[in-house]
Amino acid sequence: ELVHEIRIADFAVGITPLPQRYVEFAQRLTEFTQERVQTITSPERLAKYMAGKAILVKEALFRTLEMDPELRSELAGQYKAFKDQLIHDLTPEGFADIYAETVAYGMFAARLHDETPEDFSREEALELLPKSNPFLRNLFTFVARQDLDERIRRDIDELAEIFQATNLQTLFENFGSFTQRNDPFIHFYETFLAEYNPKKRKARGVWYTPEPVVNFIVRAVDDVLKTEFGLPMGLADTSKITVPVDTGQTKIVRGKAKPIIENREMHRVQILDPATGTGTFLAEVIKQIAPKVKDIAPSKWSRYVEQDLIPRLHGFELLMASYAMCHMKLDMMLRDMDYVPTDKPPRLSVYLTNSLEEAEQEEQTLFMARWLSDEANAANSVKRDKPIMCVIGNPPYSGISQNMGEYATSLIEPYKYIDEEHFGERKHWLHDDYVKFIALAEKMIAENGEGILAFITNNGYLQNPTFRGMRYHLDETFDKIFILDLHGNGYGGPNDLPDENVFDIQREVSIIIGIKRKVKPSEKT
Repeated sequence: ELVHEIRIADFAVGITPLPQRYVEFAQRLTEFTQERVQTITSPERLAKYMAGKAILVKEALFRTLEMDPELRSELAGQYKAFKDQLIHDLTPEGFADIYAETVAYGMFAARLHDETPEDFSREEALELLPKSNPFLRNLFTFVARQDLDERIRRDIDELAEIFQATNLQTLFENFGSFTQRNDPFIHFYETFLAEYNPKKRKARGVWYTPEPVVNFIVRAVDDVLKTEFGLPMGLADTSKITVPVDTGQTKIVRGKAKPIIENREMHRVQILDPATGTGTFLAEVIKQIAPKVKDIAPSKWSRYVEQDLIPRLHGFELLMASYAMCHMKLDMMLRDMDYVPTDKPPRLSVYLTNSLEEAEQEEQTLFMARWLSDEANAANSVKRDKPIMCVIGNPPYSGISQNMGEYATSLIEPYKYIDEEHFGERKHWLHDDYVKFIALAEKMIAENGEGILAFITNNGYLQNPTFRGMRYHLDETFDKIFILDLHGNGYGGPNDLPDENVFDIQREVSIIIGIKRKVKPSEKT
């Protein structure tokens, strides 16, 4: 039965080996010879078990799509929606990969806050997900179904058994609570991803940002809001402005269709992390805002969260597992901070989207995946309508960028000019993703008329001649620019190489804080 299900050879004409099935077959034989999983006592061992099961889930998902060439199933509908809305070159195998990763790590996050671990299951994981996130709940509704394909169901159920054999609270007791440092969401995700697919992290430019760096950047933004913009509450500010918004509708004026513009009141201090990952920067913003509000009016904290925090705290993320973790992390973190949601709480403004793709004006609906269409439309609304004032984060670094669409490449076009003269270089590093994210942040702030850019990035743009147009353009846009060059790639000799357990200082090498004000200062800095 085992060999029949996992075919390692075809017998149509002789014997034709199927080497792509060997790894899965070996894994199944290993499982067959093992007894029930013993108690897991180390994060590293848990990561290995999780990764092994996630790989099997990935294979099962891929085979299910493979056996549905006309893409008529619900799973195939989700795949088509992802391909249309998010990753246009996505393959069935790539979709199975990100889906399996999300399911595996989503179950980890659910189990981490499960009060009845002895009966943990994929069905209970669904119940533990935040009800304010329809995207995740729809994804896990598919996973939790009783009629789920038997091949997929078995692997996910075995993953649940691994979590039953693990006391996560004891395993991660040294990580502290959500309101302090060393969050298990951040640290263990790196451990898991290294076991599951280490190449993915490098290809997507996903790197862990040290918490002291995150804390410094967020505190800097808070300070700049107070000193440069006259907002005594800094990031906790609740003041509002009137913003003209294109409703997407038209009216006929003298025989011509004109867009209907509507003035809407919105918060002035809108914050965006365009590559939010697991939500490290957004979490730090919440940590710094909470004491200011709770110290003044503790009884109004929950109302503040729903009316004055969630509506102006935004995050974009392209990797589904990171996105899922960000939602669960922020939701649980707010609850740990004594936030009590109302009967109909607003959803967190964190969306699964590609920041480097332009917002679509038209409403889109997708067969069998309306929930993903709703996600895309909500993200487009933030991109198009919100007056983003603060852009923070650690954008991905990838010299061989996968973001080569028309909009993404148009963002860096101004960086090829100085005084309206093209500098003429055909080969350059301006296509690196971090450059495109800086250009995106600069564009948002320029369109808003004021704001703060606060990123930690590669430092190549500071001195490399190819980036002279970028330096010129940033200088034209911002009134003040502060650079903290950490000289990450400036090793003094072979004995100065960084410890492998320390964050990668070859990449996390400079912090830029750009300030643009509507009222111009007397001189630039």
